[in-house]
Amino acid sequence: MNQKSNNIAIIILAAGSSSRLGRPKQLLELHGNTLLQNSINAALNISKNVIVVLGANEKLIRSTILDFPIEIFLNENFTEGMSSSIRVGMSGLEKEKYKAVLIMLCDQPFVDAILLKKMISVFEKSELPILASEYEGKVGVPAIFDVSFFQKLKTLEGQKGAKALITNNLERVERVIFEKGKIDIDTEEDWKKIKNNSLKD
Repeated sequence: MNQKSNNIAIIILAAGSSSRLGRPKQLLELHGNTLLQNSINAALNISKNVIVVLGANEKLIRSTILDFPIEIFLNENFTEGMSSSIRVGMSGLEKEKYKAVLIMLCDQPFVDAILLKKMISVFEKSELPILASEYEGKVGVPAIFDVSFFQKLKTLEGQKGAKALITNNLERVERVIFEKGKIDIDTEEDWKKIKNNSLKD
């Protein structure tokens, strides 16, 4: 798939307060860009329709992504958890315009354009309405939901976000193995491990 998708939107969730880390994880730098900038670059590689949902430290983070051709939405209720950010992101999607939405986080540093292209390719060949990443025997994000799930995404509740929707519909989920999906950043120790590994690559 060489062309960018016009009918699959991407929502990047970047509203968290990074309370365990103690500083905005969105602004941690890896390979010359912030984690959020890397996520946006990966998304723009495959879709023209990218939404970033900000919350905590919104002004500080927004200033680092203003040059990207994306839509930026503010989740003022980010303390309610990931579901609230998904609701905000979904509010910007017109059901008639898109056949699916890909939801991703900004703190999974090994999500790249190659993975996202593979996910979209598998999704388009599958007859199932959800495609999820599989790591450590579990399924989660990044994940793609077809239009039949838009209303449920717009009304999600709770801290678990899209993962709950996936686990409640396992018989309708196609999977793509993404072992590095288990690696995310919650603490300084997580970040040190990722930086050390990236220096070895």
